[in-house]
Amino acid sequence: MRKFLIPLLLASVAASPALAAPRDRNNDDDTRTERQQSREDRQQTREDRQQSREDRQQIREDRQQVHVERAPTQPRADRSIGSRDIEASRAARREAVETQRAARVQVREDRVQARLDQRVLRQAERRDARVPVVSNTPRPGTQPPAPTTVRHSAPVHWNTDWRSNSRYNWYNWRLRHRSLFSLGAYYDPFGWGYQPYSIGWRMWPNYYRSSYWLNDPWQYRLPYSPPGTRWIRYYDDAILVDMWSGQVVDVIYDFFW
Repeated sequence: MRKFLIPLLLASVAASPALAAPRDRNNDDDTRTERQQSREDRQQTREDRQQSREDRQQIREDRQQVHVERAPTQPRADRSIGSRDIEASRAARREAVETQRAARVQVREDRVQARLDQRVLRQAERRDARVPVVSNTPRPGTQPPAPTTVRHSAPVHWNTDWRSNSRYNWYNWRLRHRSLFSLGAYYDPFGWGYQPYSIGWRMWPNYYRSSYWLNDPWQYRLPYSPPGTRWIRYYDDAILVDMWSGQVVDVIYDFFW
């Protein structure tokens, strides 16, 4: 029995290396193949990274080229102006624009005032051609006779140059405060209807009694009346009256609405 087992064991031991050798060779071939594939993959990865870096570098160069092409051609000194200088320049431009705008507004206001003065002058010239009749009894189209009493106040000295003073620009003031110049219906004490008065004419006392006074002329941007005079309302006109003689010292036609 031993004779048979010993040769059998020896035969199996001799066959084991022969069987293992092909499997080892196969394993070595697979390992080499995997290593080769891994090296190729790494090489491809490196090439991809290099290509990506080159692409990014090219993009940056293209952007720099575009920026250079779009950059203004002004000198470098102009581009280096400080923020304070820029703000000062802007403020100067704004001030210049505001000055020009104010000048244009003033020119328009002067033109409007000049046209208004010319219209008032033409109206006064037309009305001066009609001299009212002096009468001792009130009747339409007449004026009372000059007073015979002694004057206890100084004569009135009045200058109509106040119309050219922008402080008394009642026309523009009226445009912004229309309700102030809307005083409602006018009550004529004699019922004669509107009879326009000119400077130098005398009014009947009933027309300048206290119920017709403009107690605050500045409210309408009118100059304050000198002593012995009063601003009154006569229909839509504003009239400055000498309270002693009833004489019209100044008049603004179509003053109220």
